[in-house]
Formats: sequence, structure tokens, C-alpha cells
Amino acid sequence: MHSDPSHFGPAWRAQQRRDAALWAADLFRRDAVIFDSETTGLGAGDEFVQLGVIDLRGDVLLDALVRPSRPIPREATAIHRLTDAAVAGAPAFPALYETLRDALGGRTVIVYNADYDQRILWQTCRLYHLPMIEAGRWHCAMKAYARYHGAWNSQHSDFRWHRLTAACAAEGVPVGAAHSALADCHLTLGLLRRMAAEADPTP
Repeated sequence: MHSDPSHFGPAWRAQQRRDAALWAADLFRRDAVIFDSETTGLGAGDEFVQLGVIDLRGDVLLDALVRPSRPIPREATAIHRLTDAAVAGAPAFPALYETLRDALGGRTVIVYNADYDQRILWQTCRLYHLPMIEAGRWHCAMKAYARYHGAWNSQHSDFRWHRLTAACAAEGVPVGAAHSALADCHLTLGLLRRMAAEADPTP
């Protein structure tokens, strides 16, 4: 958390943006992947209905629907458009566990809103009595972009968070389809490339 940025001035804001750009550029030198998911909801009992993982070249490591143990609420379907019928023939999470573990385990994992997806991963692993998949390190692209963009949230005394589609639109990343796990992985990659280009023109 930071104090009111007006005390720091334009140079401080510029440095925050520069640091975020350098962070993004550094990711392209690592064995990093981007993870995204769609879920049954936001609560403590919710779980995955779709998984997506890509590397930083954009190659797809995982793109799968997941059949949850509970019905998908209408509020969730309104966001990601996945229904019970759409996932009825999909594998349950345990059948995808090893593939997801191989994609994420021990690697640098980037997520747009990492706290949320990390929590749902923990909840889903716990639900099926599976060990938590341990990444080498989790990075939150949403918080990094908040520093890069530089808008201040006085209520929380920190940089303001932005929805992924809004961040991409602001940076000229074509949005197209969103709210599928794989599409959001590619949007996050596009946003990271734009950020990294400010620090390193060839990430």
C-alpha cells in the first residue's frame, strides 16, 4: 500500500510505470505460463468449469471444459456463457489434474487477478482431496497493470484495478472474444507484450 501519490509527483508515477514495464519484460526471459479459468462463482464453495494455460509464445498447454460437482448458477453463466449442458460431457477436475499440474507446477505462473484463481485452485483441489498444485511463483498481472496505468484509488490507498477487457482496450490490445479461459489467457499475453515493449522492444 502507498500513501497519496500526489506527495510523490510525476517522477514517482513514471517510475512505477517503468517498474511494471520492466517486470513484464522480465517475464519473457523466464519459464513462465499464463493461467486463467472460468468458475461456478466467487464463493468459498465454488470450483472450475473451464481451464486455460498458454506459454509466453502463445502456445496452448491446456484448454479444457471441466464438469463441476454442482450446477452452474445462472449468474455465472451470464458471464462466461457456460451451461450445465455445455459441460455435461466434460471430464471432472481429477481427470485434468495431472495435465494442469504439469503445466503450472514449479513454473512462474501469471494470472490476471492471481489471488482469485489461486484460491479457486486451492478450493477445487481440496474438494477432490488432491494436493495443491504448487507454482514456482505466482504473479498478478492485474496488480502490475494497475501500477503501469497509474490511476489512484483513494478509498484503498493504492493503484486502481481494472477489468482485463478494459485494460486491453486502454492499451490497444484487440479484445474480440472474452470470458473464456483461453481467450483471457491470450488477452493477458497481449497486455503483457504491450507493457514489456515500453521497457524492451523485443520481448
